[in-house]
Amino acid sequence: MSKQSLRSSSFDYLRTAGLKHFWIFAVILISIFVLRLPSLFEPFWYGDEGIFAAVARNLNFGGTLYLTAWDNKPPMIYLTYAGIFKAFGVSMFGLRLVALVVVLITATIIYEIAQKVMGIKRALWAMAIFGALTSLRMIEGNLALTEIFMILPISLAMFIAIWRKFDYLSIFGAGFLFAIASLYKQVGALEAVALGLFLFLYLKSFRGFFKKGFVLAVGFAIPYIITIAYFASKNLVSDFIFAAYTYYRIYLSESPRYALLINAAKVMPIACAFFYGFWKKIRGETRVFHLFLLWGAFSFLGSFFSGRTYGHYLIQATPALSLLFASLVKTTKIKTAGIILAGYILPIIFLTVTLFAGFGLSHLVAQASYYKNFLDLLSGVKKVSGYNNYFDSNVNSIMATRDFLKAKGAGGKSVYIWGDWAWIYATSDLKNPSRYVTSFHVFGVPGGKEEVIKSLSKSPPIYIVKPPSSIGNFPEFEKVVGESYTPIIRIDGVQIFERRSLE
Repeated sequence: MSKQSLRSSSFDYLRTAGLKHFWIFAVILISIFVLRLPSLFEPFWYGDEGIFAAVARNLNFGGTLYLTAWDNKPPMIYLTYAGIFKAFGVSMFGLRLVALVVVLITATIIYEIAQKVMGIKRALWAMAIFGALTSLRMIEGNLALTEIFMILPISLAMFIAIWRKFDYLSIFGAGFLFAIASLYKQVGALEAVALGLFLFLYLKSFRGFFKKGFVLAVGFAIPYIITIAYFASKNLVSDFIFAAYTYYRIYLSESPRYALLINAAKVMPIACAFFYGFWKKIRGETRVFHLFLLWGAFSFLGSFFSGRTYGHYLIQATPALSLLFASLVKTTKIKTAGIILAGYILPIIFLTVTLFAGFGLSHLVAQASYYKNFLDLLSGVKKVSGYNNYFDSNVNSIMATRDFLKAKGAGGKSVYIWGDWAWIYATSDLKNPSRYVTSFHVFGVPGGKEEVIKSLSKSPPIYIVKPPSSIGNFPEFEKVVGESYTPIIRIDGVQIFERRSLE
């Protein structure tokens, strides 16, 4: 074969391979879209989303975070919801569409990281694994919660650091992005520690590590300086710290059985990843794969960090887990893989099975029923009410209450909802007279009950709504309702009280 024919054959092969790769890439993105498509049409049902929506709607009414609307999270999730509502209005479609776009962008970033480190084929695998994990209801990936939004800045931080070979600018940018992630959810800061430890393993001199570690810390500090400066201007620094950090102790105090064993298992993957990396450092063999190991270990620590365990906590670990799945077999020898399996993977499996009760086959069955419910709606087998009941038996009652309040012209007016149906605040454009949009927080925050009574006395709402599943009651609140309000209607067990005329 002539040289010209050989060159032509090679060119045709590369062109064909590139085209094939492009189509696989596109198919993966389309598949992620299809997997998440039903989430765009879900009703207003999930409690945490409802709280975020209520707080965000208050901000769009001109309120101030932690002063006129309170929740126990850092500020970014509320700012994100507020921005989405300004762009799309209060709609589940708009909210979940943005979450879908975030997942698609993050999947592309995961692909770029893997391509840089492992090549095209492994990159496609990593992207596909990530897309599947984050789009399945088995870990509540269909919801627009803090974890879905925080993994984008985390993945982008790792991408720019790897792509620019850990130069000063990329380390500074990574620190900044890690801080943004932690302003969605506190444990987003753990991945910054993972990168810091990797720099210690990767860099040859301690001086170099100290300098880049300092740059990472400076980048991380800037968003917090801006955030604290803002709340300082509102005299709300202590409120911010309590809501976003101090209150979190409630979650940490709810330790499961065998707490000592579980806490030891939480740090075992970190210790294994670090000492394995340190051994490689001594041998001069540190690679980006060790960053994946540390990233995975710290992200799983974030997932297991709280005494509570909800499926969506595992979303934090999906970027690193996808990269590890795509790279582990290729980059480790059998002997080394055995060590990693024992010290790294087994504790993660143990914690997932132990802490996330029922995680496994039952979730796969639930996943199938989730898509069946959507197809039943499209085909007319189910009516909207039956479709809604699949998610929560209260959904139709929430919608009926919303419709009643809209018909009464309550939009833009003060209405108090006692319970955990915070979605009604956002969907009915209500103003919350108390900064607590769920009764759970009234009991969880010191002085919460007294503050509610003071708020209702200072700014009496025109209606008080009491769902049948309200979380707790207290005599002072019942006294306010009894003395100043008249029951006017009951909707599916929901009591609605109207303020009596002063005349």
